[in-house]
Amino acid sequence: MPEIIGEYIDRLCTVEMRPQGMPRGKIHRLYDAARRRQAGRPLTLLAAERLRGAVKAGDAVIFATGAGGPPWMPAGETDGPVGVAALARALVLGLGARPVFVTESQSLEALAATVAAAGLSVVSPEIAAARTGAAVVLEYSKDDREAQAQASKLLEQFRPAALVASEKLAPNAKGEIHSVRGVNVTREHAKIQHLFQLATQRGIPSIGIADGGNEVGCGLIYEDTRTIMEYGARCQCPCGDGMATTLTTDVLVVASVSNYGAYGVSAMLGFLLGDPDLVHDPDTHYRMLEANVREGASDGMYGRPIMKEDGISVEVGQGLVRALREMVAIGLRTVNRPF
Repeated sequence: MPEIIGEYIDRLCTVEMRPQGMPRGKIHRLYDAARRRQAGRPLTLLAAERLRGAVKAGDAVIFATGAGGPPWMPAGETDGPVGVAALARALVLGLGARPVFVTESQSLEALAATVAAAGLSVVSPEIAAARTGAAVVLEYSKDDREAQAQASKLLEQFRPAALVASEKLAPNAKGEIHSVRGVNVTREHAKIQHLFQLATQRGIPSIGIADGGNEVGCGLIYEDTRTIMEYGARCQCPCGDGMATTLTTDVLVVASVSNYGAYGVSAMLGFLLGDPDLVHDPDTHYRMLEANVREGASDGMYGRPIMKEDGISVEVGQGLVRALREMVAIGLRTVNRPF
């Protein structure tokens, strides 16, 4: 049954809705590539299984996000923060995890507001260690050398059971970070690769959730991204190497919107743990997105602080989480039909 539920959660979370002028007809190809390279199993199921197996009550889990930055999105973008907040909520309620969030300076306040709207108290590391239902939100450095030192410090301080990245931009083979349209944004973004590379060296499980091929984890489909995406192999900056990242994770989830992938993993975790409430409800969805936008976060499609996730309305997002909750609840129910 988990394979069946995972199959349809994946399908629901990979329905592409993109306007003309943006990459279209790409999500199913990136998804198929990711699935081929991960034993052909549903991607949300792989991620949920890995988290369930790695995380026990009291364990820290580090969540990384951040795709937007100045000048177009001065407080970051809505895709990413809402997803990690939702998935962290599921891990807190389902497994007793202690979430630690890291992001760039520009996204810090908007992320903290989103996490609070998800129902998690944002507190200091000291307070978080003494209680449940709380989270820590920290700035991750954009300076390469500082980021390397910070990676070691974070792993020593929190000793995480797992790392999760959703809509977190990562570098190409030349160390440059790009938008999905091949624009160089290296200066505006945290050098999160050092954290994930060090975690891999130490055997800490990692999960990437993505929708474009330039995010953490998409190194698993590096060659595919270079072929599928318009700027995959050749970007619009002097580096000329393309926007496809080389940074891998143990599991890669591809969705139509990275937030949707995170909701899908929450749903799959809810099914595995027998609790559909691990998927947040539509009202909580609205509160999280509203909190994110109120602090200045912009929709990644239009570059404005509006109630959308990659150009898709909040109402569609609410419908998606409602459908995921219902899918899990029905899947957990037994019906003996006598006719």
